[in-house]
Amino acid sequence: MFYFFSKTLYYLLTPAGWLVGALLLALLTKNARRRRLLVGAGLATFWLFGNPALVNELALQWEYAPSRVSADSGRTIAVVLTGGMANIGKDVPGERFLLGREADRAGQALYLYKTGAVQKILISGGPGDLPFQRKNVIDEGKMTTTFLIASGVRPADIVLEGKSRNTHENAQFSARMLHDRFGTNRCVLVTSASHMRRAVACFQKESVVVKPFPGGFLSSRRAFEPGDFILPHEQTFADSFYLTREIVGYLVYWVVGYV
Repeated sequence: MFYFFSKTLYYLLTPAGWLVGALLLALLTKNARRRRLLVGAGLATFWLFGNPALVNELALQWEYAPSRVSADSGRTIAVVLTGGMANIGKDVPGERFLLGREADRAGQALYLYKTGAVQKILISGGPGDLPFQRKNVIDEGKMTTTFLIASGVRPADIVLEGKSRNTHENAQFSARMLHDRFGTNRCVLVTSASHMRRAVACFQKESVVVKPFPGGFLSSRRAFEPGDFILPHEQTFADSFYLTREIVGYLVYWVVGYV
């Protein structure tokens, strides 16, 4: 039940959900004053969460900073969390792969492997099973594996964990595989920077000692351009969707005891 609600109702707790809700209520109300207030609320939501300077500052405070992992760190396994690394909605011929919005996760895992910081890559994440979800034509973990092998990773050095459906299960099943297969509770954790805070907390809850290695940053260097403070940007509004979803997701996980 938690999985169902976490994948459906979270939209109502994001700027996109607030904007749609305000405009929908404005369309339905017959009160002219209430309609103006709702339209104003919608415009304010778009300006606030589309403001590059404000959203970037929030991302800088929320995301984990870039980090280093040396070859002698004592951690030999990178656990990479799936979720947008590959474009799994398009059928492709043969061994071809299509990268997705979060492909930097795979890129960071490849970097760790190529520099000798890790010797094994555990890809964690399975397909969702909600009845109204579009069925994926290709498994993301397998397509990411194809990418890594094509980039020079030995097939024997890649392990797939394909049962988990969310971050909580990523941590549970990965902790089990780390213990049973590799005899360790230590790993380098690779996911997007905005997702890293929740992921680290989940893995620590399962007694896994992690070294965060984030990628796919939403934040950037602070820039004091006048336009960034005045004009909303549609890409920033899209980024704020993922950022607020992670903040809300962390709070929900805290409430239910996953972190």
